[in-house]
Amino acid sequence: MALISCQNCHKVFQKENYNTFVCNRCNHHVRKRAKHSLQISIALVICAILLYIPALMYPMMIITKLGLVKESTILAGVIDFIDDENFFIAGVIFFASIIIPIVKLTGLLMIFISLKVNIQMSNKTKVRILKFIEFIGKWSMIDIYVVAILASVVNYGEVFNIKGGIAATSFTLVVIITMIAAHRFDTRIIWDEGK
Repeated sequence: MALISCQNCHKVFQKENYNTFVCNRCNHHVRKRAKHSLQISIALVICAILLYIPALMYPMMIITKLGLVKESTILAGVIDFIDDENFFIAGVIFFASIIIPIVKLTGLLMIFISLKVNIQMSNKTKVRILKFIEFIGKWSMIDIYVVAILASVVNYGEVFNIKGGIAATSFTLVVIITMIAAHRFDTRIIWDEGK
């Protein structure tokens, strides 16, 4: 007898084998493992890495003050806050916009690579890293919230105006795609590979 759970409603079934069937509680197709979960998650992480490059290089905010336009990247914003001695804000932006995305992307890549290459890491550690990545995923959006609020509140034409730059869109996509990659990955694959 085999035990298999529905990924949608988490009802556990006792079956003769792992053939696909329909859950009688939620009408979701129940499979032993999600189809192409690892491949889709790897593709999403690679896409997020490629989007993170313009998020760091291009301006996050475009500030117009008395007709003069100033473009500010993430790192330039952190440096400006440090110059103004706003160390707390600089630390929050640096942590949320640079450290967290790098930790998420590195952690996901490390888990995915460890499934194909023999890396000395326990399965419990892999699952803990994935749960941690899912938990911190939404906190990377702090920069986007700040840019969106400033852009909607501060709009005085050519006198003083704040707009989101190309990096804001790229960074938003990085955060969303990494959250989808972590959520889409079927953690049961980790235990299959560990056998």
